[in-house]
Amino acid sequence: MFNIGTTTVTCVATDAKSITNSCTFTVTLNAPPKIALERFLAFGDSMTWGENGLNTASTVFDAGERLRPAVQLPFADTYPGALQNALRDRYTVQTPQVSNAGKPLEAVTGSTTFPRFVGFTSSGQYSAVLLMEGANDLADRDSRIFPTVISGLRRMISDAKSRGMRVFLATIPPENPAGFRALAWSLVPGFNDQIRLLASSEGVTLVDIHQAFNNDLSLIGADGLHPNANGYHKIADTFFASLRQQLEVSPGPTPTALPNILPTRR
Repeated sequence: MFNIGTTTVTCVATDAKSITNSCTFTVTLNAPPKIALERFLAFGDSMTWGENGLNTASTVFDAGERLRPAVQLPFADTYPGALQNALRDRYTVQTPQVSNAGKPLEAVTGSTTFPRFVGFTSSGQYSAVLLMEGANDLADRDSRIFPTVISGLRRMISDAKSRGMRVFLATIPPENPAGFRALAWSLVPGFNDQIRLLASSEGVTLVDIHQAFNNDLSLIGADGLHPNANGYHKIADTFFASLRQQLEVSPGPTPTALPNILPTRR
């Protein structure tokens, strides 16, 4: 049995002629890694909720746009679900939880969005918020909405910070102009630039989802707006890398391999 830390081991071998030899080496045993925070609020719209954008049933929505009824992917393929699984796989002595607070069709500028946000943050159940929202605000295809959306996000950030919560602010994924719901695909890069500036000015951690996608439109579903399962896993992986970098408690040095040492004949 070895305790956590470095232990010196001495081995002595004796052959049939009572000839002995010995060697000494060290074994380093690291404690399982830990994360400083365990309760995460994933707040956003249908991309946080996990809409797949693939349901073939459709109805006329507005101005010729065809809106497919929201269908949620299985928990493990939503980004909060995939992220929770990744956290639990690494932090095995803890039980990290990522609560899915996504709401389809929600906009930052909606009248109920901030009260809904405060309903979660004021509960005292969460220590960090993962905030990715704004795609629905761009649906009018007018960049003049940017300042109002950024103001709304800033208000959420300020509320979370006032409650001692860590904030991880994400850019939104690219849109595929070939999809029937990718109405604002050309606005996404400029909007994300404003998100990056907001993260910097507010001193919160930026999770650059748009950059992580690297314009790989194979990660976007058929509607051109929502990520597919692979895309949601990419979002989860990007959040996971940020959480690990910012919050992981160092497990110590990397373990060294045990040498294969045999006694020397003489």
